[in-house]
Amino acid sequence: MKVSDLALNLYSYSLPRQLNTGAEKSATGKEKQVLTEDEKRLMETCRDFEAIFLGELLKSMRKTIPQGGLLEKSFGQDVFESMLDTEYARIMAQSRSTGLAEILFQQLSQMMSGR
Repeated sequence: MKVSDLALNLYSYSLPRQLNTGAEKSATGKEKQVLTEDEKRLMETCRDFEAIFLGELLKSMRKTIPQGGLLEKSFGQDVFESMLDTEYARIMAQSRSTGLAEILFQQLSQMMSGR
């Protein structure tokens, strides 16, 4: 088994457990997950941070691609690739594919509440 497969398995194992504990609390009625205005703004900020992080990651990944081909690289192509990477990052952050925003939100909301 590759290390990356192991990390993915650990992540996929731990995430449903975290989500289930929240669902159990709200199902029993002991604790409802109602976000306040501050928490909504915090979650939006965490998603924005995740999009910026993913954008930088995509930009770094694009730099590893060897240059060459039929056409020379132009300024227009650079602008297009930058805009494309930004849009990819925004979509990836909205789809919650990495879970970074949720992890940041949990950590920062605990700090806000003074735990």
